[in-house]
Amino acid sequence: MAMSWCAGVLLLLTACGTCLGEEAPTANATYLEKRQEHEAAKMSSGETDEEALFIRLPHSARVDDEGKFHLSWAVDIERQEITLELSVETLGWVGFGVSPNGAMDGADILTGWVDEDGVGHIQDRHGTGNVKPEMDEQQDWRLLRASENETHTVMVVVRDLSTCDDKDMPFMNTTKRVIYAYADEDPANETALQYHGSSKSGSRYLVLLEPQSEVMEMPEDAKKWTIIQKHTLSSDWDTVYWCNIATFPHKESQVHYVGFNIQHGKNSRTHLHHVVIWECTGDANSAAYSQERERLMHYASQEGHECLSPNMPPDYAKCDHPTIVWSSGIEGEREPVHVGMPLVSAPGEHAFFMVEAHYDNPALVDNAVVEWGIDVYYTEELREFESGSLMVGSSLNFGMVIPPAQAQWSATGHCPAGCLVEGMPESGIKVYQILPHAHIIGRSIRVRHFRDGKELPPLAVDDYYDFNFQQILRLQEERTILPSDHITTECTFDSSSRQNATFSGYGSRDEMCQAFLFYYPRRSLVQCSSASHHNVVKEVLGIQELQNEDNMLLLSSDRDQINPFLPKKKTDFKSFVNSINWSEMDLEEAEQKLTHGTHVTRCLKRGGVPAQAFKLKTGYPDAEPYKAPEDSCPRMLSQRTSHAVEASTSASSGASTSYISLTCIALAILRQILAK
Repeated sequence: MAMSWCAGVLLLLTACGTCLGEEAPTANATYLEKRQEHEAAKMSSGETDEEALFIRLPHSARVDDEGKFHLSWAVDIERQEITLELSVETLGWVGFGVSPNGAMDGADILTGWVDEDGVGHIQDRHGTGNVKPEMDEQQDWRLLRASENETHTVMVVVRDLSTCDDKDMPFMNTTKRVIYAYADEDPANETALQYHGSSKSGSRYLVLLEPQSEVMEMPEDAKKWTIIQKHTLSSDWDTVYWCNIATFPHKESQVHYVGFNIQHGKNSRTHLHHVVIWECTGDANSAAYSQERERLMHYASQEGHECLSPNMPPDYAKCDHPTIVWSSGIEGEREPVHVGMPLVSAPGEHAFFMVEAHYDNPALVDNAVVEWGIDVYYTEELREFESGSLMVGSSLNFGMVIPPAQAQWSATGHCPAGCLVEGMPESGIKVYQILPHAHIIGRSIRVRHFRDGKELPPLAVDDYYDFNFQQILRLQEERTILPSDHITTECTFDSSSRQNATFSGYGSRDEMCQAFLFYYPRRSLVQCSSASHHNVVKEVLGIQELQNEDNMLLLSSDRDQINPFLPKKKTDFKSFVNSINWSEMDLEEAEQKLTHGTHVTRCLKRGGVPAQAFKLKTGYPDAEPYKAPEDSCPRMLSQRTSHAVEASTSASSGASTSYISLTCIALAILRQILAK
């Protein structure tokens, strides 16, 4: 009776709204409204194909290795909501969650199933360990649709990005470990949840809060450059990074990169983890430039080398500006329509790129051939703005030292105004995406932004950074950096598993603390970083003298500054540091001095040319810290539940009963208002 009354009032109020001249909120329609409108249109046109009935969400990923668990999602920033569609090859219950580290403990979990009557059920839970997850008192997921056929269960759910529930994890534009599970049977009742089995669960990395990329056809004049890599896995390694040099075929005039699509081949969906394509730059005015380019051309004809290994040619290190980043779950990317990245270093010359591919082989299979390719799209119709990348963070030199056995150790790098002003217009640059970068023991990366004595909201925050998942973070809104600004990159590391110190360097067991800012309009500055002044390092570590320290800031190569010689100790820097008895040192004071003491900038133009502010001293600016706005925690009435045993939402026709009950409340209030 109440259901029919609600439906009748809803129809009446809809008719009244039309008479009063109200416009349908199509521009701000929720995913549910868009889906229902789409389904109605398809049904009225006579199309009944199941696949045609539903809207394709802008992001999708295969969550498991076997392809039985698929996730699609959409983010509505204006409404601060995320919509998920789970499609799982099972007729039992399904589970999905986000986790700080890929484990059950501390995870935010959703479970759901479709019963024998075709009614869908969902439950908001949280993990407390490797046991059945507990029910949340506050149920925050809303069920939009649930269905089941002969093989699959499909559920569409929606939730606020931030629920203000301490049992939930907020969705942010940062790396997340998502976990999944499914079982062969539905729960016996709403409080029972049988064990799924080890083969039907797992985790993977995803960045869920990506801005919705517009469905964009390539320009009519777009051309395609296909990069192909083929690699044979060995049972000796569970993971490997493989690098090779690729030559861009176009060299007559400048062109702009506008997007890419991944092309999967043999075994790539199982073993290919991520790919980064780096531009190989060089100083065209250098006497060695032509020989460097000749060697790169020679390397382009070779199969490649294991990345960052002793066998990798030193020239590969000049390929240090990221152009394309792909990770598992992404089918492709598009540059903003007003931005294009130049692919030709100089008209008339070959352009070189290093292809870095990360392969996973957890089962230690032997002689498995992995084949894949990337279609790189470019256009001769140049975009309005040329984009570039700027590395900010910690310089690669001996100034970064991470003691062993530390659960958390901080490192810092500054990009001060004295360096940013190099060639930057007064109006500044616009940053539209960021690639945080550290190595194996990196755990978090934060890029802070200072202006006129105040700290602005951070440019990027990744509190769950993992070296095995490198993903460009597309900003929800472009950010302006002015030549008078100051950028600070902060990283934390976990060296608790290491017996020796960790140093800055190119190897995967070395460390970095960097972020690449993708911006426009393109400028000549490519690196704006800093490291602790050598006098600070000497004081902290008890070093009397470093060889050639008077000219240390003038050395042309980062590699020369990583392991200097100590004349009075008659040993090299790394050997001396690893002889330190760390238990006798005040590590808290040491960390404070290295991060907050005097730093020296390293400002480089394209090709490794030093900028004028190359030796500028810097440090944290005197600024009022940023204070994030307090979350007002708006909640729908239907999200408040008083008892965990009652915390289950059901739906049988695409709209949840929680939505219906809320509609009834709202309409009852509205009816009283209209009656006055």
